[in-house]
Amino acid sequence: MNNFLDLIYINYVTTSQVMFPILIFIIILLIREFSKYSSMSDRIKNKIIDLIDIIEESGFKRKPDEKEFAFFERYLKKTISKD
Repeated sequence: MNNFLDLIYINYVTTSQVMFPILIFIIILLIREFSKYSSMSDRIKNKIIDLIDIIEESGFKRKPDEKEFAFFERYLKKTISKD
């Protein structure tokens, strides 16, 4: 029985030595992928803020403490209801 447990332990150690670098590689790939989405999200947010500024320059006023998407949605609803 002791020999069997030693065999299981040796197999576990070998497997963990092989899987650890693979796991680290996968984690590095995930972090790189998430950073791509983060930069894309920042670019989208900057474009939305630019659109909001253009809308405000046209005379449509923003309410105090109104979020960007709520302001944009209110603007779209108002322009659609005019048509």
